[in-house]
Amino acid sequence: MIETTSTKGAGVVPVAKLALANGLGISSAVISVTMSALVARQLGWTGGLATVPYGMQFLTLLLATYPSARLMSRFGRKPVFLGAAACGGAGGLVGYLALITGDPLLLCLAHGLLGISLANQNFYRFAALEVASPERRATAMSLVVFGGTFAAIAGPLLSRHPFFAPEVFQSAYLGITVLWAVIALLIATTCFPRPETAPARFGLRDVRHALRQPRLAIGMAFAAIGYGAMNLLMIASGLTMDGLGCSYTQISVAIQWHVLAMFLPSLVMGRVIARLGGLTVTVTGGVLLIASSAMAYLYPWHVPTIEFTLILLGIGWNMTYVGGSYLVARAAAPEHALSLQAVNDVAIGIFAMLGAFLPGLVLGWFGWAGANLLVIALILPLVGFAVVHMLAASGEAAAERG
Repeated sequence: MIETTSTKGAGVVPVAKLALANGLGISSAVISVTMSALVARQLGWTGGLATVPYGMQFLTLLLATYPSARLMSRFGRKPVFLGAAACGGAGGLVGYLALITGDPLLLCLAHGLLGISLANQNFYRFAALEVASPERRATAMSLVVFGGTFAAIAGPLLSRHPFFAPEVFQSAYLGITVLWAVIALLIATTCFPRPETAPARFGLRDVRHALRQPRLAIGMAFAAIGYGAMNLLMIASGLTMDGLGCSYTQISVAIQWHVLAMFLPSLVMGRVIARLGGLTVTVTGGVLLIASSAMAYLYPWHVPTIEFTLILLGIGWNMTYVGGSYLVARAAAPEHALSLQAVNDVAIGIFAMLGAFLPGLVLGWFGWAGANLLVIALILPLVGFAVVHMLAASGEAAAERG
């Protein structure tokens, strides 16, 4: 996409709107992760089936990501974002109907529609790069992600209190519809750059060529695996706390602190990336994810430890997600930027989907401690590879200076 004159110099307001829209969208995601498995249980799906509706959310997120990017490259961001917001609103209404009728298949449909909307909401952070001045792009991306801090307040609040219906879960799904209606209003009043050229052809050869850039490959891997690990442990922690006798309110509050930790660091993450570099921030996030899982593995049945590791998990996710996405955005050639953004988010969607589908099975096979050991085994080799690359790059730079 080419930046038009109408968007230059007016980046502050569009970025602010995107940040708020992102926060509202993530609020709907927080509501879904807090209650989806519990609602499925209420409707009669137990064990591994309890996480199927939430897994459907990430399956449709995955399937919708690349088609959405192609539509954006042809028609622009706004019409695609508006259509996705309509899907989110419809998802909330279908979720309400699922509870009224007691039909778990309707619940799967509701979360499937929500997944389509969230696939497009993930592009808000990249849209911020297009409406911000070049020197403020890292800050713009981090501020849009920081908008998710709002979700730490609004999401759990809407999931715990019956604002829109007498029953709390019914009210929460109606709340999702309200959130996406507000998002649609924000998007409708935001100016986006319009595509001025036809989308460039982009195939597997282009993907392979792009992945030969180590920083892009490392950024994509950390963003995807970090998201999957976060999803797995976030959902598994709620089920584990439920098994330990914690109340729904206590679980919701723990998720609330986790979400705050996910998004609050974005207030300064742009400056941190500008000072330390995206690669250093991304690798540090991976180290924090390993530290979180190590603590949970050592003290698996201690509820305060679970609550603390959820906070550490959130901070580590923020650094891998923002840092990794920034590495991808910086390394992508302009003519293939949208396509590589889509590839990045498809990779994220695959691991996020696995992290959503598998918690019930992983807990059944390995237990809470084993789930954390699995995360360590996934991320430790990636951290090692990235550190080796950083040391090699530093050695080459020193040799050139010498």
